[in-house]
Amino acid sequence: MNYPLISEYIEAIKAAEDNFEKLTNLRPVLTDDGQPVMTSGNFAVVFKMEDIETGKFYALKCFTKEQEGRSEAYRQIAEELKEVKSPYLISVKYIEKELFVDTGQTSETEFPVLLMDWVEGKTLDKYLRENLDDKYVLEMLAYHFSQLAQWFIPQPFAHGDLKPDNILVREDGSLALVDYDGMYVPTMKGQKARELGSPDFRHPLRTENDFDEHIDDFPLVSILLSLKAISLSSGLIEEYGAKDRLLFSSNDYNNIKECKFLRKQIPSGNEVLDRYAYLLSAVCYNVQLPSTLYDLIPTYRPLPLVPYRISDNCYSLYDKVNQKLLSMQYKNIDFVDTSLENSTSCVLSNEYGSWGMFGYGYKNAAIVSKPRDILDLHWYKQLLNIGKLRTHFIAQNSFGKYGIIDDQNNVLLNFIYQEIKTIEVGEEVYLICKKGKYYGILNKELKVKIPCILLDLVGYSMLKLITYKSEQGLSFAMDLTTLNECQLPDDYNRIDDYKEGILTFEIAKEQYRFYSFEKSEYINIYTYQRLSEYKSMEIQKSFVLCRREQSHILLAIDGSEYPIKFNGALSQYGEMVIGVTPIEEKYIGQYGFERTRTNYEVLVFKKNILLSKFVYNESPGYHKTFELVSEDTIWVGQWGKYGKVGTHINLKGEHLSWPKSENCTNNKKVKEKNSRLIKIVKEKYLNSTFISNFDCFEVDEFNFFNISTLENLAFVCFHWDAGDDEGHGGTIEIGYADEDMCYWSKDCLKK
Repeated sequence: MNYPLISEYIEAIKAAEDNFEKLTNLRPVLTDDGQPVMTSGNFAVVFKMEDIETGKFYALKCFTKEQEGRSEAYRQIAEELKEVKSPYLISVKYIEKELFVDTGQTSETEFPVLLMDWVEGKTLDKYLRENLDDKYVLEMLAYHFSQLAQWFIPQPFAHGDLKPDNILVREDGSLALVDYDGMYVPTMKGQKARELGSPDFRHPLRTENDFDEHIDDFPLVSILLSLKAISLSSGLIEEYGAKDRLLFSSNDYNNIKECKFLRKQIPSGNEVLDRYAYLLSAVCYNVQLPSTLYDLIPTYRPLPLVPYRISDNCYSLYDKVNQKLLSMQYKNIDFVDTSLENSTSCVLSNEYGSWGMFGYGYKNAAIVSKPRDILDLHWYKQLLNIGKLRTHFIAQNSFGKYGIIDDQNNVLLNFIYQEIKTIEVGEEVYLICKKGKYYGILNKELKVKIPCILLDLVGYSMLKLITYKSEQGLSFAMDLTTLNECQLPDDYNRIDDYKEGILTFEIAKEQYRFYSFEKSEYINIYTYQRLSEYKSMEIQKSFVLCRREQSHILLAIDGSEYPIKFNGALSQYGEMVIGVTPIEEKYIGQYGFERTRTNYEVLVFKKNILLSKFVYNESPGYHKTFELVSEDTIWVGQWGKYGKVGTHINLKGEHLSWPKSENCTNNKKVKEKNSRLIKIVKEKYLNSTFISNFDCFEVDEFNFFNISTLENLAFVCFHWDAGDDEGHGGTIEIGYADEDMCYWSKDCLKK
């Protein structure tokens, strides 16, 4: 079958509304001279189209050459990709006889099209060559491609023609694959390849019979090695590369032992580059990359700037890209994300602390994400943390207005508000925004949950609840999860708790009543005292432990009371309650002296029914505290020399194994690396005998090292508990360190 000329397609696209069968809402995006925005290749021409109803952009592919089996192949490809959620792939839809074209090449007038989401970006080759003088951009490109390769190689499908021209780089540096003409999906097993891909990016032994999920292994590793090498030395592209290819050619693949780049540059001394060279050799000789080598693909996110402590309240930045210490100095510099997982940007500020209702944040602050940002800093009066979101900030501009920015200095929410405050409950974060006298609510994706229509709004972060007034002065409460609301009574001081649809009102000092959210009425006529302590919003309890007329009551949310006949200390979790009575016991000590120890009788109730009791025997020590932490587990704790320590027991008094610490790892190499870094920090930067006693992370639940590693850089902090009655403790940020220097040492302990 013959296809129209590109010029004939252009004329048809100009009158798209008249020439489409189904896509009549699409219009071509035009250049300044009135021509459609387009690109062309060997088999097709692609037009940029806009949906006039939604404003969304699409890529419309029109074919100029015949390809056997194209229609069925794209049907299978579209079906496969429909189930795949990935930023690296775009949706495709093949439509037969969709576009009418007046052509002189054939008697046919209706032709197929391929509709794809439009990706705004540059081809990898163009992006690479435009940024050869920016080492950080090149490092980020290699990092992003390693992430793509790590995800793509194990997939059950393959692209079939991987090369820089078929890889687009978005503005944020993320990657997307385009041109799926040669793609393989599982339903094509046993078929021959429709095309073999570009010679400079395909395995030298590949034929049309090689058509499976592994045909991308070779080009992925080849491109990965090239990008990493260029990020280390951009001049390599001029020495070994050429137009339309990177560092390797088909001739190099045909005689890999004589490849000039590998012979001259490998081994390089760079661990990652040498690893990728090994992968190229492996995939060259094995045709596909062995699954045992998949773990060698990832590389580390580039770290452009590192906070560097010069002296107390004096910090600068170490530029790892250009390997120099910058001349500017600030009172405080922090990584936006101390784990370095989501961001490597830094916050510069002259003051850090708690700003009342706004929480913790920075004053007179700016954000840098790459060395060149230093040349054009944008300063804000305040940058305030948004809960656990590590890459978003509430910012106050020079006019006193509030908005939201990210760690790359992008404005996510315009500066039009008098206030922005956060409500944080677990992983959920909500934003209270005030415009004029009215308040509204946004979620953490900055989507509007409630527009600015509420008066006198108060947020309860522990409750995931807001209260507000109507224009008539009536009080209401609203659940931020469901947006359900109820009218509130007027006779209360404050809302104290919220569980499974029940509000707890303090109507006077230590006087409480319970209110049904659903019914907008009190659950019974009684007033209670001494409520059980709040534990966690994640534990939604149907019962609450309280007192009425000097009696312990387990109160159900329907208003039912379950009196518990016990006068000692109680702990409650759901419908389970334990009562603990200390029993002093005399005994003769090691040297013949009479001593006293305390055992504990523990009673276990379900509601108000006594299920069992046991005696917990313990060697002499500090006074024990007993707390139900689940329906069948009791935490027994005491204050010790280094803080609060303890153990878990079941409802029979039997000891349970300690839950594994998140800081523990069974990986021997990781343990060795972490131990080495901790040793370096101890030897070079700490003078504390207290810390030197700890040689691993698992000290106990309250005193431990925590370490995050990034290539040869480590962030080390020590969490400690003072062991006093005031509960003093905290996290000491030891700093970012490697074998050569301590970049950041904010609060090192002294003897």
